[in-house]
Amino acid sequence: MQIFDDPRRLRLSGMAAAGADVQPQLRLLMLAEALAAPPTHRALDLSAETAVLCTAASEAVRRRPGWLYVMPSPAPLPVALPRNLWQAAVLCVLRCVLPAGRAAVTLQPGAGAAVAVFHAVSASGMPADTLPLLRRAAALTGGLCLATGSPVHGRSADAAHPPHFAAALRLPLAPHATLREPPTAEDLLYDRYSPVQVLLDGFTV
Repeated sequence: MQIFDDPRRLRLSGMAAAGADVQPQLRLLMLAEALAAPPTHRALDLSAETAVLCTAASEAVRRRPGWLYVMPSPAPLPVALPRNLWQAAVLCVLRCVLPAGRAAVTLQPGAGAAVAVFHAVSASGMPADTLPLLRRAAALTGGLCLATGSPVHGRSADAAHPPHFAAALRLPLAPHATLREPPTAEDLLYDRYSPVQVLLDGFTV
């Protein structure tokens, strides 16, 4: 667990050392930190970051083949975005399709911007924490976020019309920003307190 000098993380670290299960509190803290993340001048390769996250998530959860489709960009997509915000946004989309839904994530370049599209079929519809994270990512970069979805209750909730949602982000590229090296899937898989393990808690193997 990354502690730094945050008293909330110090408290959770002490609880974890005493044997307490801190995953639920840590999940809430990670989401709060992601939503409050300040602007950054360092860039992420959005395509590489997303591919690593999805690879780690696929290996971390016990699911049937085909639940997640990922199409990375053929070219790097440097975007000045806090890593914890993007990780939280992507993982919240993936969490909502567990255990029985499916998701597709595509990334591509488009006229000076990174275009990220999420589509999910989920019995629970769009989670309450997902759209604020996506909108925050757009706001920090001066980009755009559009989202749509079917209601959870009513005609759209039957077997023929399962609840679904889609979100598209257009985030301006930052080609001259210092590019951060993406984490490895192993880093996210084998750290008990990584975003993958915490934000997908309850579904990981």
